[in-house]
Order: sequence, then structure tokens, then C-alpha cells
Amino acid sequence: MDRLKNNKLKLLYRRLNIPGIAYSTVIFFFFFCIITDWRIATPANIILILRNSAVLILASIGMNMVILVSQVDISIGPVMSLTGAGVAVILNSGMNLGVSLAAGLLTGMAVGLINGILVAVFKFDYWITTFATMGICSGLALVVADGGTVLISDDVFNWLGNGKIAGVYVMLYITVFIVAFVLFVLRKTKFGYNIYSIGGSEISARLNGVNIIGNRIAVFICSGFFASVAGIILSAMSSSANPISGANYSFDAMAAVIIGGTSFDGGRGSLVGTVFGALMLRILANGLGCLNVPSTWQKAIIGFVIVAVLVADAVNTKRRKVRDARRVYAR
Repeated sequence: MDRLKNNKLKLLYRRLNIPGIAYSTVIFFFFFCIITDWRIATPANIILILRNSAVLILASIGMNMVILVSQVDISIGPVMSLTGAGVAVILNSGMNLGVSLAAGLLTGMAVGLINGILVAVFKFDYWITTFATMGICSGLALVVADGGTVLISDDVFNWLGNGKIAGVYVMLYITVFIVAFVLFVLRKTKFGYNIYSIGGSEISARLNGVNIIGNRIAVFICSGFFASVAGIILSAMSSSANPISGANYSFDAMAAVIIGGTSFDGGRGSLVGTVFGALMLRILANGLGCLNVPSTWQKAIIGFVIVAVLVADAVNTKRRKVRDARRVYAR
């Protein structure tokens, strides 16, 4: 009887497919609970961590998809800033909320489309391409916001970032719904299969009839879309739009994806891991704040952690390639 029960538990565990980063995040949190004398574990602070994590998770969804196809999109942060500024200005001009949100989302998708066409069709380097659009979006955000913070007085818009349903913030519901939907797309649809196929081996994917160009463009459009969603939620949280509010999110989103276990080589990784990677980053930042570590040192420490993860990823990738080569040679 006990053996049957244990087998059922093992089967459930395998189906849940919980990544190792989930356990690491829990351990990480309790570590900071101990060294901060449990200040990090107050209800108000936990809610703060979750809210800050939600914005990063939304920004990281697109980055996760892009890295899965062996690309990178560093324009995510500025797209967030541009979207927030654009939506704020349009709302303040008297336009209704639906049109304002649609304009913001279309802005992100347009930037993603441009990135996708330049990278997939014209074969431009993705670093250079997204660096260029990053600069363009940063400049446009400053122009749209007239160089300053734009206050937003629309109650419904601000409710998206600060409103609650059954005691839970609306933005958390939105984040959970989007994560669940994208997880379904990645695991159960042809588009998700194509993403992993392209990242795993572009040559094999092409031989199997996968539209490399079309799927890469679609992935960049998704990246722009989710960056815009993150920018909208970030502005709704503060009831304002700052033209540089998303400046650090490109770096943080990339870090969340890599810490979450997605390989820079593409084809390997999970959105669930990215979610926990984002949580770990926000726990680290919050924990350092509880310890009164200066913000400048916080960035340095987080940077060191990310470098360590990148080095570990590079070492593991090299080991895997050597192991695969030996298997092929042995045959």
C-alpha cells in the first residue's frame, strides 16, 4: 500500500515538472528570512515582492520566448517606458481607456515586428538590431513624455495596478492568467513546438518544414507585446508614466530567464523556471534593501550573481556539447 502511494506521489511529481529553481527560490527566501530577522517575511513586504515580481515576470515572458529561439531582445525595457508614456499621454488627451491600451499594445508589437523583420528576414545581428531599437524607443519615450513624469488620473487604468478582487491585486490575476496561457501555448501548440525546434536545431527544424522566418518574427512580436503589457501595469501601479521607468528591465528580464534555467543556446528552458528566476531576483533585491545595503551595491551584487549564473550556463553548455559529441563518436 505504501509502495503504491509512493509511486503515485512520484508520478504526480513528474507531471508537475517542478524545476530545481523553484526549490532554490524557497531556500533563498528562508535564507533572507534568517539574516533579516524575518523582516522580509512580513505580509506587507511579501505582497510588495509579489507585485514587483509580477511586472518582471510579464517582461520576462517575451524574453524567454526570444532566447528559446537563440536570440535576445534588449529593447524590452525601453518598450515598457515608451508604452507607459504613450498610454498616459493618450489617456490625458481625453481618449477612452480601450483605445489608449490598444495603442500601447500595438506600439510594442510594432517594435517587435521591426526587430523580427530585421533579424529574421534581413539577417541583421539581434544584439545590434535590438540595441538600435532600444535607443530609438528610449528617445521616443522622452519625447512623448516631454522629458518628465506624466501623471495618470484615470481611475479604471490605475485600478489595473492597485485595485483588488477578493483581497488580491488585479495585476496578480492578470499575471497568473498570462503565464498560464503562454505556458499552454509553449507546451501544447504547434507554435510552441516550433519555438523549441528552432532553438534546438535550426537545420533540423527547417528540414521538418518549420517556417523559421515566420516563427522568429512572431516571437519578437510576442516579446514587444508582453513588454507593453508590463509597461502598462508598471504605470498603473504608480499612477504615472516615467520615460525611464523601464530602463533596467531588459537586463533584469534576461537575468530572470537565465537564472530560471533557459539556455542562451536556445531550445532548452521553461517559462515556470523564468517565473521563479524573476521571484529570486526580486527577493534578492528586497532582502538587500531590508539589510540596508546601498542601492549601488545592490546592483553590483545582483550583477555578480547574474555573471555567476551565466558562467555556470556556459560551462554546462560546453559539457553537454562534449558529451553529445562523444556519443556520436561512440556510435
